[in-house]
Amino acid sequence: MTPDETVGTTGAMKDVLAQAAVDAVERVPGVAFLRPGLADLVLASYASRDRRKSGVRVRPGKVPGAWQIEVQVVARRTHRTLDVTRAVRDAVLGVAEAGDGGRITVTVTVTGLI
Repeated sequence: MTPDETVGTTGAMKDVLAQAAVDAVERVPGVAFLRPGLADLVLASYASRDRRKSGVRVRPGKVPGAWQIEVQVVARRTHRTLDVTRAVRDAVLGVAEAGDGGRITVTVTVTGLI
């Protein structure tokens, strides 16, 4: 499902953007994995959640129709961190802007290296 296939609520759009971002990030060379948060690790043992989404946070922006996407990844040491960060940002912007048409802000944080 792509962002342009969803016409529903903000919650549905949020889920579609998050999944599109996850799929885009997983294809970026140099990304080892999305960083799960502590709450995600604890809650994953109690509920069947998609742990892949744990490194992506999507929130409505301050302006109607705008979105803020935050991505936290662990990068591979064999790749330049700056290049990985830029590639992740470009990949997420590419899929997010493809269907939404609203203003998208993407913030990428590399939380570790392996």
